[in-house]
Amino acid sequence: MQATRFGRWHRSLALFTVLALLAACASLPPAQPQPVKSPNDDYAYRYLTLPNQLEVLLISDPDAPKAAAALDVLVGSGDNPPGREGLAHFLEHMLFLGTDKYPEAGDYQQYIDQHGGSHNAYTSFEHTNYFFDIQAAYLPGALDRFAQFFIAPRFDAVYVEREMNAVEAEYQMGLRSDSRRGLDVLQDVMNPAHPFSQFTVGSLQTLADTPEQPIREDLLRFYEQHYSADKMRLVVFGAESLEQLEALVTPLFSAVPNREVVVTDIPEPLFTPESLPMLLQVQPQATLRQLEVSFPVADYRTDYRSNPLAYLGNLVGHEGAGSLLSQLKAEGLAETLAAGSGLGWRGGALFSISIGLTEAGLAGQDRVLQLLFAYLDLLRAEGPQQWLYDEQSRLADLQFRFREQANPVNYVSALASGMHDYAPEDILRGGSLMSEYAPALIEELLASVVPENALVTISHASVPVDRVSPHYEVPYSVQTVSAELLARWTAPVGDTALALPAPNEFIAEDVTLVSEDPVAQAPERTLETARQTVWFGQDTEFGVPRGALYINFRSPHVGETPEQAAAALLYTALLKDAVNEFTYPALLAGLNFDVYKHAQGISLRISGYDDKQQRLLDRLLVAIDEASFSDQRFNNIRADMVRGLKNAVAKRPSSQVIDDAREALLHGEWGEQPLIDALEAISLSGLNAWVRDFWGEATAETLLYGNYTADKVQAVAERVNTLLAPGEPLAMPPLQVTRLEPGTALKYVVEVPHDDAVVGWYLQAAGDTWSDRAATALTAHVIKTGFYQQLRTEQQLGYVVSAFAWPQLDVPGLMMLIQSPNTPAPAIVEAMDRYLDGVDASLDEAQFLRYRDSLVGEILRPDKNLWERAEFYWQSIAKRETAFDSRQQLAEAVQSMALDDWRRYFDAVFMQQRRSLLVVAPGKAAAVPGGYGESVESAAAVKARMGVYTIQ
Repeated sequence: MQATRFGRWHRSLALFTVLALLAACASLPPAQPQPVKSPNDDYAYRYLTLPNQLEVLLISDPDAPKAAAALDVLVGSGDNPPGREGLAHFLEHMLFLGTDKYPEAGDYQQYIDQHGGSHNAYTSFEHTNYFFDIQAAYLPGALDRFAQFFIAPRFDAVYVEREMNAVEAEYQMGLRSDSRRGLDVLQDVMNPAHPFSQFTVGSLQTLADTPEQPIREDLLRFYEQHYSADKMRLVVFGAESLEQLEALVTPLFSAVPNREVVVTDIPEPLFTPESLPMLLQVQPQATLRQLEVSFPVADYRTDYRSNPLAYLGNLVGHEGAGSLLSQLKAEGLAETLAAGSGLGWRGGALFSISIGLTEAGLAGQDRVLQLLFAYLDLLRAEGPQQWLYDEQSRLADLQFRFREQANPVNYVSALASGMHDYAPEDILRGGSLMSEYAPALIEELLASVVPENALVTISHASVPVDRVSPHYEVPYSVQTVSAELLARWTAPVGDTALALPAPNEFIAEDVTLVSEDPVAQAPERTLETARQTVWFGQDTEFGVPRGALYINFRSPHVGETPEQAAAALLYTALLKDAVNEFTYPALLAGLNFDVYKHAQGISLRISGYDDKQQRLLDRLLVAIDEASFSDQRFNNIRADMVRGLKNAVAKRPSSQVIDDAREALLHGEWGEQPLIDALEAISLSGLNAWVRDFWGEATAETLLYGNYTADKVQAVAERVNTLLAPGEPLAMPPLQVTRLEPGTALKYVVEVPHDDAVVGWYLQAAGDTWSDRAATALTAHVIKTGFYQQLRTEQQLGYVVSAFAWPQLDVPGLMMLIQSPNTPAPAIVEAMDRYLDGVDASLDEAQFLRYRDSLVGEILRPDKNLWERAEFYWQSIAKRETAFDSRQQLAEAVQSMALDDWRRYFDAVFMQQRRSLLVVAPGKAAAVPGGYGESVESAAAVKARMGVYTIQ
């Protein structure tokens, strides 16, 4: 059936593609191969190499509201010179702070922000990646500024000194991050001759400016040594034609110097041969129980068409019946498992398996390792399986064939990085290709994942330690594995259920696009009873055989107390665990599933290829209806949830302050401790009683949007109805948001176990009308660039410095957020206040109109794919905005606001009669701002003292 249905269409498409390529090649250099693109991709592409050997990919979309660009340099932290750890990262910071052509430090950021854009960069071990997006009409000006980063940066001495403080702030911010702490330990036990053993972030100590070693000279030397056109890859996405993009890009970027840098492989091994097998024991900040096993393996990046690492990662990381995780769960030893290649370098890679242990698994580490090595032995004994490889290849082909548009800035950033690894024709598909079955490569890889080549890392507070890592002071111990210990890890495991996965029953076969005439412009309510409502909409724009099936089960037994919230969280976690063995193959087949607690109930979501959705839904609803949880799974999952809540102290401090502010504003939100208390108090019988109460009063609201026909509505409704009780349900309590009155100023001091001071200053709007939302969004748009430039770049108050719109449900508000390692909270608040004082006077009519127009463009930006469209409809239904015109209403409210209107609102609401909640984590300075409001001791106290907005 499938071959008959699509064969003729594919032959026609192939002929059309050949003719189109022949026509396109008439204007291209004869030796320039062009990328193969998805049949569902309506972008136009052109690959070219500039005279300076800079490789470029141009992408044209005439309908694009936003343009984007990214440039990736093949240099990273692994290239830092000895004694200058963090130099590559520091240089990344410096390129934003002025060029010869645009000397002002904030010019690039201001231009991007005023025209509705964003920008950022990252430094990894091998890459430094710079990227931005902007309203499409302003791409030429942004590209001109961007190109100068790589032609004539200033490295102004004033900003060199200031920006070192920003790098130090970033380093200090990560001191409690277990991922950074773990990397610090790993680098400490690596082969010191390997460049990846260096500290990556940098600090004031490693970047110190001394007469003997001036930091600016080191920056210039590093830039001139590594920032060469032949090591760069550029991707530009715009609304212009390919010819116009080429004419724009060529003169701008041909001026980037080509220093003819030779990039070689790293000959040194990551670990010295005599150091493996190795046992590493680490004490983390969070309450982790984690076992990770890593194996140095060959570098398979040139074998991307075969992709043996993906083949192995899929098998070891499988979660279905017969999998390693399934066996570990059955024995009560583990909760989670992930496998794959993360760290890679020119010459090798690490294949890693990370296992989240239970208490029993921590005590039984030997058994966990026995099962892991037994599963790897099974894979070697069975040998490479072409049918499994072909199954993965089919899924990769489907994914590429029905590729959907992504956020342009993310797209160009990923493509620019991948261009270093993939042939020009594979630039668009290299990351997902599995087209060349190579059993010899798989066998070679399997021969490397053996106990004798393993680094085994145990992370838990109780492990014995005898040293600390150099930069993050992580307690750890390391030892070479003895023959006796290795024998324990490889002892026979006895009878187990370990096996290769079964063929995947959820792979889509029928990918026909349905069509009905006429088709409504937006979802319509097609079924409504006392307990159930169904909304149906057929997609006619995105042209993919996929759909979104979302079900919201509301019940008055969620959200009124922390006990109800904890029960809902635990119940959904147990449900996901119970169905994991059959939903995991569905996930691999492109069928996503989730069930989660929200403010008024539980949501069930299925999305992806529509062909097998009904099969998955049927099994899920049966599993929910017949759910029965064992004591072991109840106890293990509850303990895992409690541990996760306790680990909130390891989150970024600024994130913790945001969480505290949200708890004070949203009724039905509780902090970690009330939820921990409720989880520890609940029993399995108590949970079962709550489940009966929940379903006894539950209602269901469903959205079907995508590649569906109308007859699907009745079939889904009938199945959902099996979960619902008869009769009229109880009324739902409304959602509520704390209402701050004019002139209210509250100060909430929170405890965050970190040296940095954090201030989150929330200013609520005057109301929740469209005019209030427009004025608040416009205020955030106006202040965010200057706030960052003044308080971060100029005053160096911290690494986390941002101002943004922060609506809570339908209630608009502003949030100003700073996390600082060097400035106490009182000085931070004063700096925020001074900045707000100067906002009005600094804004002229022309600037205001630019901000206003760019915000309108952001609000009305078209959905890029089916999922964005479905999410908009789903959120609109939840808010009872069923005319689906909220974007238009907000855009009209913004567009109608004149500068004088905005000034009056800003002055009255955000300056004179503030509705203020100041959340402060004092940090090591232990200083709390004087004034700025009356102190409150808890989020509950804020809620108790204030009125509410009621959200129906």
